[in-house]
Amino acid sequence: MVHCSYHKCLTMFFARSMRAAVGRFGGYHHFDSDLVAFNGERSRYRVVSVNNHALALDELGECRITRFVRDPRDLVVSGYFYHRRAAERWCQITDPTDKDWTVVNGTVPSGLQQGESYASYLQRVDQEEGLLAEIAFRSRHFASMRGWSASDPRVRVWRYEEILGNEQEVMSAVAEHYGLPRLLRSRVRRKAGEFDAKRAAAIQDSHVRNPQAGQWRTAFTPRVEEAFMEEWGELLPLLGYEV
Repeated sequence: MVHCSYHKCLTMFFARSMRAAVGRFGGYHHFDSDLVAFNGERSRYRVVSVNNHALALDELGECRITRFVRDPRDLVVSGYFYHRRAAERWCQITDPTDKDWTVVNGTVPSGLQQGESYASYLQRVDQEEGLLAEIAFRSRHFASMRGWSASDPRVRVWRYEEILGNEQEVMSAVAEHYGLPRLLRSRVRRKAGEFDAKRAAAIQDSHVRNPQAGQWRTAFTPRVEEAFMEEWGELLPLLGYEV
């Protein structure tokens, strides 16, 4: 039982819901974006998750996969504001290399100056440059979106916009796809019902800033939109989003 998502696409929500059902120790484990650890240790757990990669399903053996996806443009906006405030330790590493960012499978943007961290760089430049840097940071994430089969029956996909406001129904469907027993399904559903993205944003939860979809419409400048569409525009219809 494997869950795959993307950085800033309800990772913590999924983790909290699943831990309530199967537990933390030997039950559920999130490998961030560390594919090496995922491949080497996943058999120790009942349910596992990994972000920002397309998995080679035939190498997993018998499996059930769930995926959460989000408009890539909103991932750029959400990530920009989150990383700008140095919300995670890797954002604070000075002179980072891609190896330093294995935890998020990130690509170091070319604009960082010597002695800068990603967070300090985003704080130095204006928002337009910061969004362009976030697109560069996300390059491996976006490339992985091309690698998933659109019709494999082992995989079920939910879009971010379909999940918010329907958390219990979605997590119940996730648990059903996994084939979890009825008792565990009810635990997942109950925990998912505790999630309120708007409330989390209001109390400044460290992982939730603004859950509203479509923020790219006001955040993207023509230059940013052009840069995104030129390299990654094909992802929008692939994931079911309007161009």
